[in-house]
Amino acid sequence: MDVTPPTTRARLLRFLVLALAVLLALLGAAAAQQISEHRDAAATADHARLEIALQGLVHELQKERGLTTGYVGGVRQFGAKLPAQRRATDTARARLERELRGRDDAAASVRASLGRLDGLTAIRRHADDGTGTFQETFASFSTGITVLDRLELGLDDVYDVRLHAACRALDILGDAKESADEERAIVLGSLRAGRFFGDDYNRFLQLRAARLAALESFPRSATAAQRRRLDAALGTPEAERALAYENVAVHADGRLATAAIPPMAWWESMTSADDGLRAVQISLGKDVEERATALRSAARRDLLLFVLFAFGTVAALGHLALDCVRSVSTPLAVLAQQALEVAATQLPRAVAAGRRGTWGEHPGPPAPLAVPGRAGAEVLHVAEAFDRVQRVAFDLATEQVVLRPASLEDGAEPFSSSAPEVRSATC
Repeated sequence: MDVTPPTTRARLLRFLVLALAVLLALLGAAAAQQISEHRDAAATADHARLEIALQGLVHELQKERGLTTGYVGGVRQFGAKLPAQRRATDTARARLERELRGRDDAAASVRASLGRLDGLTAIRRHADDGTGTFQETFASFSTGITVLDRLELGLDDVYDVRLHAACRALDILGDAKESADEERAIVLGSLRAGRFFGDDYNRFLQLRAARLAALESFPRSATAAQRRRLDAALGTPEAERALAYENVAVHADGRLATAAIPPMAWWESMTSADDGLRAVQISLGKDVEERATALRSAARRDLLLFVLFAFGTVAALGHLALDCVRSVSTPLAVLAQQALEVAATQLPRAVAAGRRGTWGEHPGPPAPLAVPGRAGAEVLHVAEAFDRVQRVAFDLATEQVVLRPASLEDGAEPFSSSAPEVRSATC
């Protein structure tokens, strides 16, 4: 069974459809990557704002822990400071809860962790009625702070190197700050007793070592500007005084004397140093947010440019496909139709007209093929070649007719009437 081969138009369309499908697949993959980067940058900016609010609550909890442990440890002067600090903690918690509204990403884990703070009411009550102990108070506060401080908000998974470094610096500073705040609370809870409780001295030394290690590693992730901010915070007179008090506690071999480390002076110097670290922490959070926002803007711009490029590319490919069909496929179809008409009708008609004409008459050949104006050079060459072929075929056919007498068409022998005279003359 004969199978009709596909037309040139069909073959062109198959090729162009395949090329367009491959192009769209590649463009789709690239567009998905652009959209993913835009979403990641937007999520990182949101997470940075959430981290700033979360660390704000942690900061206030750390201060309340220090005051409360000092108060239950016998520093009664802190009783006047507790109400204002408790209000500050509640305000920071309300601010964080407002930041969580409308969030579905990391909000669930933060909300669950906030549930642990419901025990604050009991801790405060025990501190006020005198039933609270230093160890219980310190452990309750520290557990809640640790849970909040260890929440994963997605800042460790960022793809940008600069942004990842800023997030890492923010984490390191948070660790250093928590170690210093635990030092403050342990000393405040132990000063009135004149000594560290249980294994608290070893824990104090470990916290100090962890803080120094974190501060030493900070420059590896921070920028020059961020390092200068930290150096300025650690170089204040209050921070240096806190460091001097800390050295006294380190070398006292577990003993604490209020004459060497006055409770209020220790609180004020450590709190001032802690506030300095908090200021650096806020600036780091803003650096992260600004970088993430800049990446989101860049990703949005790149996505827009990519979409425009993709549409332009598809439009250009469509235009080329249409132009290819118009310049090759359509003209070839027209050319084939005309060639069939010439071969089947016009050329036989011209030859027949030549046969009916008089001796020596030479009829004109069929008209040249009409090629559409948008036809390509190859189609024009094919048309010219076909015109030459049809002219040669017509010339050969009409030449045979002209050289053949009309009697040949009636069945008579050529030159039969004059043959005898020719032979006589020859003899």
